[in-house]
Amino acid sequence: MSTQGQLEIVRHTTTKHLEIFLIEMTSKNLHTHSDMELGILMQGSITLFVDQEKYELKAGDVYLINRYQLHSFSGAPGQNIILTFQIHTDFYRKISHQLEYLRFQENVFCDGPVYDRIYPVLMECADYYFKPDLFSEVKCSSLFLDALHTFLQNVPYIMTNVREYSSTQNNALRINRITDYILEHHQERISLEDIASLENITSFHASHFIKKMLQISFQEYLNNVRFDHALQLIHQTNLSILDICLASGFSSSHYLNQMFVKTFGCTTKEYMARKSTPEHIESAPPGTAIQKRYTYERSASLFERMVKK
Repeated sequence: MSTQGQLEIVRHTTTKHLEIFLIEMTSKNLHTHSDMELGILMQGSITLFVDQEKYELKAGDVYLINRYQLHSFSGAPGQNIILTFQIHTDFYRKISHQLEYLRFQENVFCDGPVYDRIYPVLMECADYYFKPDLFSEVKCSSLFLDALHTFLQNVPYIMTNVREYSSTQNNALRINRITDYILEHHQERISLEDIASLENITSFHASHFIKKMLQISFQEYLNNVRFDHALQLIHQTNLSILDICLASGFSSSHYLNQMFVKTFGCTTKEYMARKSTPEHIESAPPGTAIQKRYTYERSASLFERMVKK
């Protein structure tokens, strides 16, 4: 699994502190944001990675991402649509300051009492959001608070303290800086010492931090980023294997070939021969950040059609 870090900036527009939209997801790199995120997979299937846990989501499933929780998505192109809710912490911490440090210990809900209560509430909330009237913001707020209350009553959670929250936030920001640096410089010769220097820590500390956060070593992660780039070049250009290696940072086609055998069970040459066949659709690795977010107007129209089905 390859991942790249990013702190996502969420903008709240239609309803204060709450944004709802539809998104078509091929892949979204490892990222965090200061908002809580809920999602309903409206159609298709997708793989969700949360704190190194892997979840295979199908249509109708609900997911929950805590503040500053590392997560990524991977799916087949054009095969899914997600109804996404992003909620700023100001929305609920004004009710109780402790809620700022809330962290649920379950992330995916596919069935059961919690799901049966949450799913219709979130769908009704989206319906009011996309059909605004004078008091729709009040209704959306009340529905989300109802959903939050259901989670609090039925889902295990912890309330971290200021120190623990600060540590979680700092770790998320550090891994973002590290993965962003690797993404920017992966075509060059970079080493663990470069990462250590970037963060003003020892190489030993950098190595263990990366392993702890990503569950793979620095070199494995670097190779995955290079492989992602090579895969994009194969699909987007007609470059030779040698040129793709040079453009991606691989010192030899041997290493690129190893990655293809490990990931897809075929050589680079075999993959390039297969990619043009109509039935050949691969799930994009989660480092490739390919997505289509619909505008408010398009989301509203598409949501209405999907609900009527």
